[in-house]
Amino acid sequence: MPHTPAADDSAATASTATPATATDSTATESTASPQNPTAPTAAQTPQGADQTDRVIMAAAEEAGIGCPCDVIVVDDATGALTDFALAAVAEHEDAKVLSWTSSTVLAATLAERFATPLAAGRLLLPVGPQPVELGAAAARVEGHQMVLMRLPKSLHALEDRARRLAEAVRGRGDGGLELIAGGRVKHMTRSQNDVLAKLFTEVRASRGIGKSRALIGTGLREQTAGPTPTESTTRIVVRGQQRSLSLRGVGTVFGGSGADAGSLLLLSSLDQAVAAGELATEESPVRSAADLGCGNGLMTSYLAAALPEASVLGSDEDADAVASTRATLAANDLEREDIELVWDDAFSQVADRSLDLVLLNPPFHDGTAIDATLVDGLLDAASRVLRPGGQLWFVHNSHLRYRTEVERRVGPVRQRARDRRFTVLSAERV
Repeated sequence: MPHTPAADDSAATASTATPATATDSTATESTASPQNPTAPTAAQTPQGADQTDRVIMAAAEEAGIGCPCDVIVVDDATGALTDFALAAVAEHEDAKVLSWTSSTVLAATLAERFATPLAAGRLLLPVGPQPVELGAAAARVEGHQMVLMRLPKSLHALEDRARRLAEAVRGRGDGGLELIAGGRVKHMTRSQNDVLAKLFTEVRASRGIGKSRALIGTGLREQTAGPTPTESTTRIVVRGQQRSLSLRGVGTVFGGSGADAGSLLLLSSLDQAVAAGELATEESPVRSAADLGCGNGLMTSYLAAALPEASVLGSDEDADAVASTRATLAANDLEREDIELVWDDAFSQVADRSLDLVLLNPPFHDGTAIDATLVDGLLDAASRVLRPGGQLWFVHNSHLRYRTEVERRVGPVRQRARDRRFTVLSAERV
């Protein structure tokens, strides 16, 4: 994933510490629209704080949370950090907590759990149908800010999160920024210190709790560059013609700006069908097409280029994916009025029997483990929104067997392509 680090202010020095391996002794928006009141399916979150939550909270208490100051929580997987932040600022009448997450499912879960402080205005929790970018959300809170977050998996995502927060604070010019980011020690590297040192004059490690530890960044540098997406270029065939496509990756989007091999195989097979007139006729054209799980916008961009007369929908549960798809469309001059991007879980905002074509390259992993059942809800969603005669194009790992399941949930299936890694199926809605 190509990424060029932004220029840094080298005048100040950063104190960094490598995480050790030994341990020491949440302005709201509605989740449902009038057109479709169905909210995203609530995610099951772990009960109570885990070790990473606890090490973040311990570091925040040591630093002096609730100073008074507003607190920002980023990607709170369990709800424990939002709960902790609300308790910490409870005695300060004007203090607020912003809990921002890239997951619309998690946002809906947090909104349900913290309905009372949300209604009272103590908690700010951006929710769908359009995502609020982290920097824009952070700009709504005032004064010195403490940020509690988990360390993202990729260095680019960590840098992206930190730069957006820093940019928001500098844009207001009324306070400082202190960032506490926790993670499991086995996933922490010196490179994470180096990333934070680009924005903070001091970066240090907290004491450990169990197998978790936090990095603490203080002393925001005066001048640093803003966030930039990762970039890459791939080639696709559109109606039989080769074209170059620039891809963009924002934050934690799956695969960054890379061209997914399964998606490329699906698009190659799909274009052959488009060029052969298999998907549409004069009497029955493709009027509406959608990419379920749009990621960095590879397949959404194909639909925009190959089907200029059709409305196109790109939908993803991840706000960073929606932002990535938007950036990819812009980079390739493929934006137009009848292309819509939404922050949505499993087409919850899409009307039944409203689409002619759905593309799906779904997730198959829950963490590091393969979980074939993750696809079931997405297949049901695709089946629900397809008109009779509409088609689902679906790519999956070749060692998994999905033909029977797709046929049962959608309709008659054809195998369109297969290689050692991936299989492409199409199914016609009955």
